[in-house]
Amino acid sequence: MTEANIEWFYIIGGERLGPVTFSDLKTRYENGELNEKTLVWTKGYADDWKRIAEVPGVREANEPPLVPTGEIQNHWLYMLILVPLVMTFADLMIGQLAAGPFGWTSLPGASFLLVFFANTLCALFDQNAVERSGRKDAADGLLVWILLFVPAYIFLRSKRTGLGSGPLFAWIGMLVLGGFISIAWPGGGYTMSGLPKCDSRTSMSMIEDLYPNIPINFANAEVVRITDIKEVKYSETLGQRECSATVQNTSGTATPIALTISETNNQFYFQVRFASF
Repeated sequence: MTEANIEWFYIIGGERLGPVTFSDLKTRYENGELNEKTLVWTKGYADDWKRIAEVPGVREANEPPLVPTGEIQNHWLYMLILVPLVMTFADLMIGQLAAGPFGWTSLPGASFLLVFFANTLCALFDQNAVERSGRKDAADGLLVWILLFVPAYIFLRSKRTGLGSGPLFAWIGMLVLGGFISIAWPGGGYTMSGLPKCDSRTSMSMIEDLYPNIPINFANAEVVRITDIKEVKYSETLGQRECSATVQNTSGTATPIALTISETNNQFYFQVRFASF
């Protein structure tokens, strides 16, 4: 049997894989799928597995070995994992600015652009770190995944550099934690538990929807921004919350409004009226 036809086996994650040719084995080592500590076996090794670094010919004699996977800089990968959590706080800040003194009714696409920019920046630096370790093949094609599906990037990057599934689960954890923070944050999302708060996004959205239809809003002016949001009264027995706020509208005036949120038969009702009526 020629050398090209000799069968080789290797172990990844406790699973015996193969057979592959020596050329395939070398290629997998060069692209980072296998590392110096990977155990390999071929006919002639009897019952002993050997580290791939001990196999002559896998690495060119005049080339330094690849940087061990444990030495690859993962700082930017960890930053990428933290993006969902960091961007949750950024999104909440944007929401407050949009309703605050800057006069923005909304910032369309701002949150998406921030997340996209953060993901892409982290991925670019992370890919560079992988390439500088000598594993350029392991970085090939990774960046396109950051544009399509972030978890796929994290999964492939981790698999190719021997990190396992931990980074992917960590990213999912950050995503879930960010969701909980967004809900619990003052003025955040409505959790379907009790009446929505005066400054919740649900309440703000209802004010924007109902304000143009107030009967005496003859100009059908729309909301530009909502400020001075306060809770005036809350009755758990009656299932009712009364709020006050000031609406800057498209007519250029500031009008005090009253918002009443009530619950009847597990249904929530919102009433918006001018405070002086």
